[in-house]
Amino acid sequence: MAATDLFTTAKEIRNYVPVIEAAKQMDELEFAFREPEAKMKNLLGEDTYNEIKAHYQASGSGEPKDSAVKYLQGALANLAAVVFYVMDAADRNREEQKVFRYQEDQQKAIFLDNASAELGQLLTLLDANTDTFTNWADTDLYTTRQAQIITSHREFGKYYFIDGSAYFFSRLVLLMKEITGDKILPIVGDYSALDSVTDAAIIDQVKKTLAYLTMAMALRRFDFIELPKTIRNNAAETVRTVRSGGQEGEAVRKVADELEMKGIQYLQVLQLKIEKKSTGTLDEPDEINDEYNGFYLQT
Repeated sequence: MAATDLFTTAKEIRNYVPVIEAAKQMDELEFAFREPEAKMKNLLGEDTYNEIKAHYQASGSGEPKDSAVKYLQGALANLAAVVFYVMDAADRNREEQKVFRYQEDQQKAIFLDNASAELGQLLTLLDANTDTFTNWADTDLYTTRQAQIITSHREFGKYYFIDGSAYFFSRLVLLMKEITGDKILPIVGDYSALDSVTDAAIIDQVKKTLAYLTMAMALRRFDFIELPKTIRNNAAETVRTVRSGGQEGEAVRKVADELEMKGIQYLQVLQLKIEKKSTGTLDEPDEINDEYNGFYLQT
């Protein structure tokens, strides 16, 4: 029986995470997979996860399941490497291979970026092959995502760049749902009633507002190291050199505040567009174009 769901030998793991020492045996690595496996079952749905696992354990052959196995293995190996790397810190220090905190954080970020890339590939593969992975379209992630105003990472990226990450976008789905219910729908009403041609400007404003407010919320709720690399780098630039968790937190809060401010401004413009649509006129409040507001409304 395999020591983990999708790996039989330590050599298989090192195909994805070469930094794992060759001397490590499977029983030394098994513990690190418990949390990642549970996380993947929650993300993909247990039925879809088990379908990919069964293909691997039966030594199945054929696309797209072969690729699904490789992407899921890559994600699991890198997520497990984070766990193992932290637990292995004591051994490294005893052997006088001391690693500074910032170096550990950099290595963990590499593992997480790799896992995110693998999961992005896997999610894209599942979306393109719902006829093969028949349980995927019934999962909570898929059904909730498809019900949102923005339904793909590519579309979201038109309004705010997230490194083209399908996985990071999957983590934004519930945040978008919250923002839509709390901020967007009270202004727009029935979004599905908007016409793609005559209401194109309103639809675009809705999506831009949603993207910025969602990202502001994401930056406050997610750990710094879980953010896409470009966003981490942009946040780090606000303090030039990030040397501590406190500085990282300060940088992220500053970016989040800026995004929320823009999002609120976009929301105000959206409300004016909706008023114009319903009344045929636009009465611009003085405060919208106030010199201290930082932006000017154009109609």
